[in-house]
Amino acid sequence: MVEKFHKLKAALMVQREKAEKAEDRANSAETLAGKGSFNKETTRILHLRDNPLSLAIREKHESEIKSLQKEVEALRSHPTPNSVERLSSSSSAVTPCAGGDLDAQKLHSRLRQQFKDQISLYREGVYLITGWRVEMYNDSERPRFKARHIYAERETDHLMFGWPEVEAGMEVKMLDMFDTEAARDLSQDEMFQYVTKFKSMPAFMASLTLSLFENQTQMNL
Repeated sequence: MVEKFHKLKAALMVQREKAEKAEDRANSAETLAGKGSFNKETTRILHLRDNPLSLAIREKHESEIKSLQKEVEALRSHPTPNSVERLSSSSSAVTPCAGGDLDAQKLHSRLRQQFKDQISLYREGVYLITGWRVEMYNDSERPRFKARHIYAERETDHLMFGWPEVEAGMEVKMLDMFDTEAARDLSQDEMFQYVTKFKSMPAFMASLTLSLFENQTQMNL
């Protein structure tokens, strides 16, 4: 990613060099156009390089380049999707190039895709380590979590949890367990005391893991 930013910076300098060359060509054209039609004693030529308008344009270009350079440095130090998006919008005049190597918008899309891939990898890692596949739903004011174990006997066997309603600043120590078929069956089991008596959801989930494992082992014998 740092290499991309270096390329972007180099592209900005190329654009600046092109602008200077264009001014030089304009100076030459102005000089050629003026030859033979003025009196050296009474006529004074105002060259384009010394023109106040030209100086103002040059200052504007230099200011834009410096601003983009600062954004590049900031993005290198703290790269985030938002900063990439800002850089893309502010440098739209110079970013397009062959192959799209310097297209910040494409870079932003790749960063978002990499983020999704990392989240997917994280979920798969948690599933393989704990045995629980957890999915989160944000379709209501309080997030909900669906948990299904790798040793579950049926595809429909799962538990549903919800983020509890607490006052601002209070610490959340345990999620709410929703009424599902699996939850009703487990509420009759002795292991459910980990929830009702000891208020420990991790202990309950660990005990449930062992119970499911033992059931699967007996079934496979």
